Amino acid sequence: MLTVLTLTLCPLLAGDVLLPEGPAARAWANVDPDGPVSEEWMESLGEDAQAVLAHPDPWSAPETWSAWSRWLKSPERSPSESGALAFLAARGGRATDAWGHFATLVREPEVAASLMPRLLPGRTGALSPSKPVPAGALLRPVPPPGALDAARGVVGPISASATFQAQTAEVRLVISVERAGVEVKVHHLSGGPASFRVQLPELPAREVRITYIDWMRQETRNEPLLVEVKPEQESPVHLFGRFMPRDEHLPALPEGRLPTQLLEAGLWFEVGPEVVPTPLQRAAAEAITGCLGVPGGARSAAPHAPSSPSEGTVITLEPGPSGARALSRIAGATEAWLNSR
Repeated sequence: MLTVLTLTLCPLLAGDVLLPEGPAARAWANVDPDGPVSEEWMESLGEDAQAVLAHPDPWSAPETWSAWSRWLKSPERSPSESGALAFLAARGGRATDAWGHFATLVREPEVAASLMPRLLPGRTGALSPSKPVPAGALLRPVPPPGALDAARGVVGPISASATFQAQTAEVRLVISVERAGVEVKVHHLSGGPASFRVQLPELPAREVRITYIDWMRQETRNEPLLVEVKPEQESPVHLFGRFMPRDEHLPALPEGRLPTQLLEAGLWFEVGPEVVPTPLQRAAAEAITGCLGVPGGARSAAPHAPSSPSEGTVITLEPGPSGARALSRIAGATEAWLNSR
């Protein structure tokens, strides 16, 4: 379990959010803590933006990939597009990318103020950032900036926190990451009782295998955990997820010039032989190849046929969560490559 709660890395405070020092904290420091929260910034994102950003699981919808591609390829990326990309990265399990996009909002406090509740405490798109969290709602807090280094043991435990309204209560959620795992503490500050669910986040190459509520081991594997707080309780509700290495190869794109094989023969996402790619896989392949400017798409694998350079770069998509993680990793690599141009 986490034995050190580190909120002393020269944090910058604005409103009711505390972040470790860094670009994201500097962007948040410009937010007026007493200013109203507006979602007008979404109006310039296109007609499909509201449905995409309000979806409880946006990356399960094919239209998300089309919107992501459009916002990412924008010749002069607007603050609204950066905010949307930050939200999608957060929902895709890419905390580092989410905070990176958030950091670009250093001169856009209105967008940052609306986006932050979707990162911390982690409201899903269907939950208004300016209204109390309703009973039973699901929160998906994003690991704090620097969490991956903490999980690797490069630095010590690192934390972030946010205060928010849940029903009639004021509560504070503190999320911390260290090498052993991820911890969430929920403190009741004032008001009446409240209840909601929290999904403990995972990190690249780290999965949550075992979860605890107040030191009681749970039977299920990283399912959302129910948090119930009451005025009379003195101790916070304590959630913990123990990290285990995830032994799988996730593809990445080169940092420099794209290889000739990729440029000429394309990028292909293959599912199993005699398996038809889903609309989601086709949409993802179209969006990624469109952003990279290379040919390709989604296709069924040829039975018993070894790949060759003339067939392009081939990525095999496993069914279920493994395939979704591969697409998420490639989306992150695509963003990094385009941002470096």
